[in-house]
Amino acid sequence: MNIVVVGAGVVGQSLAEQLSVEGHRISIVDRDRSKLRAIGEKLDVLCVRGNASTPSVLKRAGIEKAQMVIAVTDLDEVNMVVGMVADRLGVEHTIARVRNPEYFGESATLSMRQMGIDQVIDPARTIVDAMVRTIETPGTYHLATLAGGQMVILGFNIAKDSPAAGLTMAELREIGNIESFLVLDINRGDQVIVPRGPDTIEPGDSVHVLCSAKTTKLVTPIIHAQPPVVNVVIIGGASRIGVQLAEAIRDRVERVVLIEPDPAAAEEAAERLGGTLVLNGEPTDLDVLEEASLDKCDLFCALSDNDQSNIMSVLLAKKHSKAVAAALVHQPEYVPVLSSLGMEIVINPRLITVGEILMHVRRGHVQSVTRLAQGRAEILELEVPDASPATRTKLRELRFPEHALLGAIVHDGVMRIPDGDSKIEPGDTVVVFALPDAIPGIEKLFSRRRWFQWPT
Repeated sequence: MNIVVVGAGVVGQSLAEQLSVEGHRISIVDRDRSKLRAIGEKLDVLCVRGNASTPSVLKRAGIEKAQMVIAVTDLDEVNMVVGMVADRLGVEHTIARVRNPEYFGESATLSMRQMGIDQVIDPARTIVDAMVRTIETPGTYHLATLAGGQMVILGFNIAKDSPAAGLTMAELREIGNIESFLVLDINRGDQVIVPRGPDTIEPGDSVHVLCSAKTTKLVTPIIHAQPPVVNVVIIGGASRIGVQLAEAIRDRVERVVLIEPDPAAAEEAAERLGGTLVLNGEPTDLDVLEEASLDKCDLFCALSDNDQSNIMSVLLAKKHSKAVAAALVHQPEYVPVLSSLGMEIVINPRLITVGEILMHVRRGHVQSVTRLAQGRAEILELEVPDASPATRTKLRELRFPEHALLGAIVHDGVMRIPDGDSKIEPGDTVVVFALPDAIPGIEKLFSRRRWFQWPT
């Protein structure tokens, strides 16, 4: 597929790299010559310098032959104009990152569809939804749903006293005695392990577990000796994400405290968040944190727009409380570093944006894409076509890629964790965990054509 990516920032570069590796023909547009030079030296993509909202620049990027345009510059207005121009030039599908809710919310004067934009990506909304799901399922740092809500992916950090620590995959399945339960990956330092029967979970690891939505409450005690409960939440920063999260959870927990250093922003948040305690102060000030009842805090979320403030406030909260810590950081390079420091939840809007966009790029038989392990692995939810070579054959006889794992099969609306004797039928939905090098092999198994292409 021919794809024009507008914006050569972190998101644009990540998309260009991922999509070019998968065989798409990529053009990337930006005004910054140095960014384009760096991308051109690393990737086999067409780099075009210029104002992307100008039709002549988009034409130089090959927009007239493109099936998709993805606009991810730092300016909402530029992204919207690019989407409009692309639509007028006949592009089949347009995706734009738009962060101001006034442009796409219920009160917006024009809908994105009317402007020719098919899909709006709003990282803030995705982050808040994910945090709410995490709070509703204590003990997890990540939660995603699949197969229309039948399946759930849960992310857990393994503590020293975890009942799962030291167990092999085979032993864990026996102790759990849950049919719809499977460990998808083990993250150990910088290594992502696709686990097999003899592999062991160790303290300090993080894992993703696939289970039936009906058995979620049975899985947590297998991982945690004492499953935590979230009653008190402290939020550092009255950013858009911080205020929206406070608004979303104030009726779900006993107490929410929002800390904001700017007096005007604190006053505005207090007016919006009736019933929520809003403190005017620095979230890096221990006296302010003590006033917010840090000693009783179950979840501390540093969600300001300042990465350094978020990191320092979370480290301070971790030192002086037993709270689970979540930090918003905008630099992807910080994510593995902070995770290694014991920070349970590290939120990066740019990585989230890439994952959201990839889900919409991979149409055809792919129903959803969930990125895990800081983008180093993916969960693919695929509908199996009649022509798939994976059908009507026992799984043990399939040449399944080494760095991939078939997590579940949904047949006639019923989900099951497969074994070696299981068979896949046309029309089934499968859930596959895969590292990047395994994706081409998965593609061959589940479709005769490239499943990320547009249907004709």
